[in-house]
Amino acid sequence: MQSPPGRRALSGLASKLHPQLPLSNRQSQHLLTLLTTSFRDHLDREHPVAAPDPSTTKLALPPPPSPSPHSTPARAESSHSSASSHLESILTNPLFATRPRRRGSNPSDIREALQDPLSWFNAEIAAGTANIHTAISTLEMLWRAAAQIQPGTPQRLHSDTKPGTRMAEWLRYSGQDTSTEFVERFQLISKLVPLLLEEGKPAPIWRWFKHSPESRMKETGLDAARVLAFRVQVLKLMVTSKLASEPTMDQALAIFIRAFKYLDTPEYGLTSKVLQPTGAILVRHILANPATHVAPELYHFFLHSSSVWAGSWSAAIQSILWLHHPSKATAGPGLSYLRDPKGAALHLRGASPTRRKLLVQLCLGVAQRLVQEHSLAEAQIAIAFARDNFPDLVLSKVATTDHHSESHAARVREQGNLHLLDQLLPG
Repeated sequence: MQSPPGRRALSGLASKLHPQLPLSNRQSQHLLTLLTTSFRDHLDREHPVAAPDPSTTKLALPPPPSPSPHSTPARAESSHSSASSHLESILTNPLFATRPRRRGSNPSDIREALQDPLSWFNAEIAAGTANIHTAISTLEMLWRAAAQIQPGTPQRLHSDTKPGTRMAEWLRYSGQDTSTEFVERFQLISKLVPLLLEEGKPAPIWRWFKHSPESRMKETGLDAARVLAFRVQVLKLMVTSKLASEPTMDQALAIFIRAFKYLDTPEYGLTSKVLQPTGAILVRHILANPATHVAPELYHFFLHSSSVWAGSWSAAIQSILWLHHPSKATAGPGLSYLRDPKGAALHLRGASPTRRKLLVQLCLGVAQRLVQEHSLAEAQIAIAFARDNFPDLVLSKVATTDHHSESHAARVREQGNLHLLDQLLPG
């Protein structure tokens, strides 16, 4: 028979429980698995049962040690504390966070969704009808509301309630973050990743990124290419969000470097293919924003990491990055690459238009830095390479190339390069 204090404790815990939730089949199964596993672990820990050994059943067991006067109360207190903590962890599960309510087609539900999207989504969770589609709708409504205040930015979307954190908790506890739809619907992570970074909660993003491709394919039934595309997208979103929201490149580079270091952890199943698109984004950002501040040690690590993720074009990428190094800028590697018969000349064969423009930028950048260093003879080598191999790109008129520029700053740089060519080309 339970003692009065025990009954009061159970009554207090029971009062915290909500009415039975109309969960979906997937949510019900997931919650049942969590509860079953949790209770089994708790029972095994508090009351371990050892299987009898047939070879020792006939041996006399030694007498149990006499308990000390203080051992029993300590045991009871530890068990009670563990059980209370266990029940508290169940009660704080996000599936119990909101009381369910009767659903209907009342127009007030639509007004509530527009006025307070997060409360509407919490009601969907309580009703057991939340899914990836409703999550995307909620995030889109939050972004539209924020855009009316500060267009084009996700900054501080209900920062007091942290909707991104709430969404990530629901994805995990409902099992939706291992679903096929979660991987295939990029609209969700494209809104959720910047929001989680704004809230200072990157842990869920890294968990999605590090999830092994074998497990992801088994859970979703998707092929390796689709899983690879998902991981690429997650990393790109983290880096581009930081590039857009931070005055320096430091945080964006730190994210990329962290992902790069995961290549050494076999269970994550990462390859250089996951890093290549994001690495290219960072290189383009450096070229377009040469005055952006960046910590030299981060930049240096990123430069040398390109030998792994940039593949056969690593020499070209490193040559360009050396031109813009924040503390050790030099044209030496670029000039060597242009002179090497197995370097730029070899990469010209079958190069895409984007890569041809990259080589032109390298030639002009090398020439410009060498002129600044008063090495005019070596600058002529870079100019001659550009003139001989890219006459359509280098010697075109400014009027015909202006429409290819993405910004006024890019046009100014191009005009400067053409002026440099006029000075260096023989008359």
